[in-house]
This record gives sequence, structure tokens and C-alpha cells, in this order.
Amino acid sequence: MRGETAEGAPRGGEAEALCDVTGSARSASASLELKATVGLLRSEDDPDHPLAPTPGLAQLPELLASFESAGLTVRLTTEGPARPLSPGTDLTAYRIIQEALTNVTKHAARADAHVRLAYARQHLTITVTNDSASPSDASTADTSTPGFGLIGMRERAHSVGGDLRTGPRSDGGFEVSTSLPLLRSTALEKDDTAS
Repeated sequence: MRGETAEGAPRGGEAEALCDVTGSARSASASLELKATVGLLRSEDDPDHPLAPTPGLAQLPELLASFESAGLTVRLTTEGPARPLSPGTDLTAYRIIQEALTNVTKHAARADAHVRLAYARQHLTITVTNDSASPSDASTADTSTPGFGLIGMRERAHSVGGDLRTGPRSDGGFEVSTSLPLLRSTALEKDDTAS
């Protein structure tokens, strides 16, 4: 039963507060994205309405802090030097991480997550995992009908030429993994042909 949680998971009022904070973080973030989109329709030289940046990986520390203030412990690791993303891919990366962490707060037995960014030559792999306390969570998770959050993440990844994989982990917990294309610069292409 969902109302009964595993040891260490938020209960009662704590779970409601966590949902309120994550809902607020999503609403605030969606509001910023809408403002940035509407801002594209305005003149760039309008001093009365400065444009807010579209969310991307540069705002990842603030996003993670918002989840941590809601009680989620988040560990971030980065492999390889950061490489440039197109604005659409940058926004997609941010939104997939945001939705995956929101799912952890809603569905995981434990309030901890690991976000891994792995930069390779042509793509960025983002993996968000929750290491559940109980390996049985993987065998009892219902993944036959994905929720709208999972569908939305998959659609976002596909819209920029990436892919997304989701599912329970064999040792418990859940994993969201996406591979997104990186921008190719002339300097990088020269390095690739020299190799």
C-alpha cells in the first residue's frame, strides 16, 4: 500500500510538504520557462521586461538545492569535461533531471538520488537513480503503463535526437537514463579527425 512507506521515507505531513515543495519548484521552473518563451516574442531592447535565461545545466545547482530543501538527498557526479549543448538540448537535459527527481520524491522508498552526467565525444548521458532500501521494489514496480512524466521525458529526449530508457534496477530502486547529442564545433571536429 502506498500510504505505508519503508523506513526512512517521508510520512504523512512530511510527504505532503515534499510534494508541495517539489510542486512549487516545478511551477516556478515552468513559469520561468514560459517567461523566457514569451520573452522571445518581445523586442530584445525592451528595458522594462528583461529576459530570464531558459533553464539548462547551468541552473542545475539551484535545481538540486530546491530538491534538497524538500528533504531529498542528491549526489551529483560529472564524468569528462563539460561540452556545449544546443539551447533545446540544454533545456531538455534540465527538464529530464527535474522530472526524474520529482519521481523520486513521489515514488521512492528512500529520499536519496544520484544524478550522473557523463560527457563523451558526441553525446551526454544523464542517469538519475534511486537506490531503494529494498531490492523487492524492483520486482514489484509497475512499469507496464508509464506515467505522463516518463512519457514526457521520452518525448523531450526524442525531440532533440536523443533517447531515454527507464526501469527498475536489479538491486532495487529505479533508473532514468538518457543520451542527448552534443554540439559539434569546428575545433572538436579537427581533434576527431587528427585522432
